[in-house]
Amino acid sequence: MSQKKPGRNDPCPCGSGKKYKVCHAADDRARAAPPPSTPHPLTEDLKAAMALLGDPDVSRLSQALTRVGELLAEWGPSADLRFDAEDFDAHVGAELARLSDDDVLDAAGARRELLVGTVRKLGTRPFLERLGAALLARAGEPGRSTDDRRALCVGALLASASRKVGKARPEDIPILDVVFDVQFREWSAHHKALAEKYQVLAGGLDESTLSAEAREALQHAREGDVEALVNYVKDDPGLAERIAREARERSSRVEAKLREPSTPSVFSPDEELWLTCVLWEPMQALKSLPPQTPPAERREAVGALLRGVKGALDADFLEGMLGRLHEKAKDASADEATRAWYSDAAIAFEAEPSRMSLAALLTGRREAEGRSAEEMVALADLKALTTWTPESFEPYRQLLAGMGLTGAVERVRRVQDWLRAHPVTLRPESA
Repeated sequence: MSQKKPGRNDPCPCGSGKKYKVCHAADDRARAAPPPSTPHPLTEDLKAAMALLGDPDVSRLSQALTRVGELLAEWGPSADLRFDAEDFDAHVGAELARLSDDDVLDAAGARRELLVGTVRKLGTRPFLERLGAALLARAGEPGRSTDDRRALCVGALLASASRKVGKARPEDIPILDVVFDVQFREWSAHHKALAEKYQVLAGGLDESTLSAEAREALQHAREGDVEALVNYVKDDPGLAERIAREARERSSRVEAKLREPSTPSVFSPDEELWLTCVLWEPMQALKSLPPQTPPAERREAVGALLRGVKGALDADFLEGMLGRLHEKAKDASADEATRAWYSDAAIAFEAEPSRMSLAALLTGRREAEGRSAEEMVALADLKALTTWTPESFEPYRQLLAGMGLTGAVERVRRVQDWLRAHPVTLRPESA
């Protein structure tokens, strides 16, 4: 047959005498067609997300966006899932200062103005493109539930509005509202933590022994302006060394008390279960190292464990734990030594949450106690299992829901999500 492609009405090169269009033209076209493309692994989830965006019942869309916000908060700050941190800090700080002087705006109006101004400035087309790609990548991670995949796909599709910026205003793109809410909560917690850490200094030192300048700097910190105290500490190496020394002494006192058999756990049961699950793999990796392991490898294993602790201690976890410690420090029914220890513990955990939480988990002699007899039975049932799965935690989650412990219910749900990708084998089943 000729290598030159014949015309439709030319004789077919096969020699049949028929015109090419009725003989081999169809076969040649079929052979020349490109192979069918492999479908995207999230095709069905993207279709479901598209259907949800078109659903007149917006409650389902609202639920999906709420879940995206929960996941963003759980994963913590990431460049592609947050506005630029420095730009956000500079813009929000300046805007809050301006809005605080506006006597006309109420709280809701001020928040709306802050949100709109922020997403207009930082919700650029390049950011939306990065955000959409990052959400799709997260949706495709192994072990992700169907609902989470589809919620993340909804976020990615909304971010694709970046192609229409100019037609769709940034404040009309709901996924930007979600990012703002998560990042603003983190920003607020960070700045509050700075102020509180310097207030801790006032609680941990006898102010009568400080100079007038130091007391004035402390007063500014209490009012939210920590810059003066930061500068003062920098200019007074003796005070900085004293703070560090007293912090070390306080941590030592707290850790020594934690090792006593009579000291209650600083964690609630759901917090202890969450830490156990998240730290199980790095803990087992550290324990399995032979004695002759090189120091660098051992340091890496310890570092992985500390990173795991840091990732597990979200704002809600720390707020709940520190709140309980502060309450016990003021408990009039306890003796003075007990109240003093809880006060020390609150300061130490607030200053070094990761290290102190790990110390409490590893050296504490008592496990967290249930808040009711039913909860104690449920905890005993869980600890009697050889393997933890999402299903094994469901009765406990339902019990906590019946007790009205919303925060604990959410933490156990996170435990269940974690176990879908990281099952925990407490001990091998006996033969």
